[in-house]
Amino acid sequence: MPKTPKFAYKNTPRGWLLNVPASISACGTRERRYFATRDLAKTEAQRLSEKYKRHGEKASIIPPGVAEDAVKAQEMLSGFQGVSLSEAARFYKAHHDLRGKAPTLRAAWDKAIELRQNHRPTTKRDYKAWRAALPDTFLDMNVADITPNQIRDTLDSVTTSETRRANGLRYISTVLQQCVKDATLAENPCKRVQRPRPPEQDDEVTIFSVEQLRNLFTACRDYMDGLDKCCSTCAVPFAILAFAGLRPNELERLTWEDIDLSLSVIRLGSSMTKKARRRNVRINATLLAWLETIPKNDRQGKITPPRWRYRSARVRKEAGIDGLEMVDALRHSFGTYLLATENNIEVLKSDMGHEHIRVFLNHYHRALTPDEALPYWQILPGSVEQIEVPATPSEQAKATKAVKSASKKAKPTGR
Repeated sequence: MPKTPKFAYKNTPRGWLLNVPASISACGTRERRYFATRDLAKTEAQRLSEKYKRHGEKASIIPPGVAEDAVKAQEMLSGFQGVSLSEAARFYKAHHDLRGKAPTLRAAWDKAIELRQNHRPTTKRDYKAWRAALPDTFLDMNVADITPNQIRDTLDSVTTSETRRANGLRYISTVLQQCVKDATLAENPCKRVQRPRPPEQDDEVTIFSVEQLRNLFTACRDYMDGLDKCCSTCAVPFAILAFAGLRPNELERLTWEDIDLSLSVIRLGSSMTKKARRRNVRINATLLAWLETIPKNDRQGKITPPRWRYRSARVRKEAGIDGLEMVDALRHSFGTYLLATENNIEVLKSDMGHEHIRVFLNHYHRALTPDEALPYWQILPGSVEQIEVPATPSEQAKATKAVKSASKKAKPTGR
C-alpha cells in the first residue's frame, strides 16, 4: 500500500510554503506553493488531504493493467495541452450517449420520407429510389458512425456519373441534417465530403428556334401506326409550355378549372408549383389563340391527354427534337423570347415563379432583338394564322380582341 502523503507547510521569507508531492500533483512533479498567511496554507493543505482521501486512496487498488492503460492514454493525450484523462473520459461518455440515441441511416431515411408526405410525388419517388440504390451495409449503419470517407466511397460504388453522385450526396445530406435538427447527431458529415470542382459551363440555356417550334406543332397530329397514334391533342399542352413558361410537372397537374380565359390568367396553386407558392401566369394572345381551339364543352378535366409523356415524346421525335437537354427548353424559350419583346424582368419573374433576378441575367438574357423574337409569338393555330401579331404579348391581347370584334360584325346574318 502506498504511503499516505503529508502536506506540510512552513514559514519562509517568500511566504508560507506548502509542498505538494509528485504523486498527486497535476503536473506529475513536486510542487511548491506559497501563501500570504498561515491560515491560507493550512486551508489548502486540508483540502488536498481530503481530496486524496476521496480519490487518491483508490489508486492503491488499481489493477496493473488499468494503470498501464492509463499511462498509455496519458501519452496519447500529451499532444493536447491541458487535457486530462477524466476530460477525455467525459468526452467519450458524451459521444457514447449521443450514439445510443442516434438511429440507423435506414430509420432516418424512413422518417425523412414520412415528413415529406405533402411534397411532390417526384420528390418522394426520388427519396425511395435512392434508399433502394444505397447498399444495405451503409443503410444499417448508426448515423453517428458514418464518416465523410464512407459517404464518398458508397456513392462511388453506386454511380460513376458526377451529376447522379451530386444528387445522391444531396439526399444523404438532407436525411442526416434532419438528425442534426433532432439532436441525435452532432454534425452532418456530408459537409466534409470533398466535392470535385464542376467543369466550366456556358450559362446560356437551351431554347427552341422558331423553326423547331413550328416543327413541333406540325408534328402534333394523328398517326397511322404506333402505340400512341392520337397526338393531335398534344398541341395545346405544348402551347402552354411554350407560351406560358410552365414547368413540365406543373403542366401535368394543370386542369381547365385553373384557366380563366375571361381574366386571361392561369392560376397555379401551392400544391402545383415547385416552391409550393401560388402564382398567376398571364395568358397572352398567342396562347389564347391555341386555348380557344378547344371547344368550350371540352374544356374540363386535365389539360394533358392520357399517356401524355409517351405521346409528347413521340411528337418531339417526329419533329426531330430529341435529347435530355430539351426537357425544359420550352420554358427557357418562353423566358428568353418574352424578355426580348417585353424587357420587363419583374413581370416575367412573377410569371415564371423565380425568386431572384440574377436567374434571368445569367440564363435568359440572350442577345435577341425584339424583331428576332417576334416570329416566336406569331406561331398560331391555322384558324388565326393571318392575324398580324404585334411585338409584345400585351399588345397581342388587344389585337386579338379587335379582330374577334370585327369578325362578329362582318359575320353574314343569313338573310
